[in-house]
Amino acid sequence: MGFAVRYEPLLDYSDYERRKWRDWIAAEPARLDIAVQPGARFPTVGALLDHVYLVERRHLSRLEGGTPPDATGVPSGDWQRLFEYAELVRADLRRYAADTDETIADGTISFTGWDGVAYTMSRRKLLTHIVMHEVRHLAQIALAARLRGVEPPGAHDIAFCPEVA
Repeated sequence: MGFAVRYEPLLDYSDYERRKWRDWIAAEPARLDIAVQPGARFPTVGALLDHVYLVERRHLSRLEGGTPPDATGVPSGDWQRLFEYAELVRADLRRYAADTDETIADGTISFTGWDGVAYTMSRRKLLTHIVMHEVRHLAQIALAARLRGVEPPGAHDIAFCPEVA
């Protein structure tokens, strides 16, 4: 490809989406209990959002050379604390990204995933994965809501995000 995609607009888009989902849940906190993957690791909207924000913290911890946490520590059903946690993690991720130059981004990182598989990739790829992982799961949540007759909060494509040029 002949051009690079900047990371900051991807975070802007993700932040815009997070605000929509936070407001959607704040309007009716019981939406955290909407079934997404019954019988799976993340059966509800709340469990899947907790997973998304934990994964962001875990990968950021890896990028910073720390030990990834095992849990967010947010009690199930506490939507306010869940989104506060997400905001804190995102602020740390933005700081890390702002301090990351091309040389660091192209450097490799190795870690063992939750599946026990050893992964080696560029820091750029892991940073990109953080946002793409969230986008994928938010799409799952939108579908789960629609299947239960609950309209999700607005258009979700980056093309419709007014905060990204």
